[in-house]
Amino acid sequence: MTNRFILLFGFLFASQLVYGQANNTRTKINKIDSLLQQLISDKKTVGFAFGIQIGDAEPITKEYGLAHLSTGKRVTPTDQFRIASITKTFTATAVMKLIELKKLNLTDSLTKFFPNYPNGENISIYQLLSHTSGIPNWWDGEMSGNVPNDFPMCKKPHQYLQGMKKNALFAPGEFYSYSNSNYVLLGEIIETVSGQSYESFLLEHIYKPARMNATELEYIEKTSDHWVRGYVRDTTQAVPFVDPDIYHMPFSAGGLRSTTHDLLKFIEALNTGKIVSEKSLKKMTSYALLNDGRPVYEGVYRAPNAAPRKPHQEFQKRGYGLGFNLMELYTLPVYYHSGGIAGFNSYLIRIPKNNTTIALLANTENGIVPVLKAILKLATEIK
Repeated sequence: MTNRFILLFGFLFASQLVYGQANNTRTKINKIDSLLQQLISDKKTVGFAFGIQIGDAEPITKEYGLAHLSTGKRVTPTDQFRIASITKTFTATAVMKLIELKKLNLTDSLTKFFPNYPNGENISIYQLLSHTSGIPNWWDGEMSGNVPNDFPMCKKPHQYLQGMKKNALFAPGEFYSYSNSNYVLLGEIIETVSGQSYESFLLEHIYKPARMNATELEYIEKTSDHWVRGYVRDTTQAVPFVDPDIYHMPFSAGGLRSTTHDLLKFIEALNTGKIVSEKSLKKMTSYALLNDGRPVYEGVYRAPNAAPRKPHQEFQKRGYGLGFNLMELYTLPVYYHSGGIAGFNSYLIRIPKNNTTIALLANTENGIVPVLKAILKLATEIK
């Protein structure tokens, strides 16, 4: 074989490989698109927004269904969904930024900021971020009757959390137990340390560097034409979708609205060092450790008489880092966050192995669930 022929063969092979990869990607995305169209036609959700970015390619986004049932307004690229607990990833990123600015340390104790917090001297920023503090969700902690209606969007929410009758599930660092209270406390700490409001700190240190322009903290008294309305599926009614019974704003634990475009920009900025360093991102996306050195997925807290966690062959080592859920998805390590709140369901998923990020937003509670496994499987198969 001549050198010229070898070079030509190599070029043709590489071209076929690139074409094959592109065809593979296109096929997977088309299958995801079909699943989402079926989700709408089967009335599993009122509306949906989908976004995917693979490598350095331009993001692909698409919207489905309605933003408002009563008006018939369709979902558009600028419409904002409640992203619920994906907010925690923004909160954790803000904390890591403050650490880089040398205004915080992972080892700082809770009493440094809230001197009267029960056992606060033994609870660290690290344990708040990783849900290993032992502090329960506020609805389980039995708060006193003087809690304001806008909690935790009120001033000094820590005062009400520290007054809970049940202020600990376990000693700090002994187990892992997901709790929104941790991230409300972190939101207040961000404000205390930075001297800025939570939302202004996010704007300066996250939204602007990432070129995000459609993410904001939601307030009950505020409305916007770009806010998608949320629904609950109710098959017992003549109309299968109804308004949620409860509507609350959980501040830094779950109070943001966003779009698929902005969420993809956020992950891209995180991975290119535009917001925090590679070292900080590594900490965020590595399994948190318990006091005895075990990763959190080996020490999940189980309440007395609670049923054991249901195993899933597809999803292994399900745990938490610092602001991200972690697991092995069909043997591939991924980091992600999900969200569920009145009227909405959301997922933001990063698969480092194939350099793929996916954002899924539904304006119906559990609206993503019927197709989630199938979408995740397709995402892991992208080459």
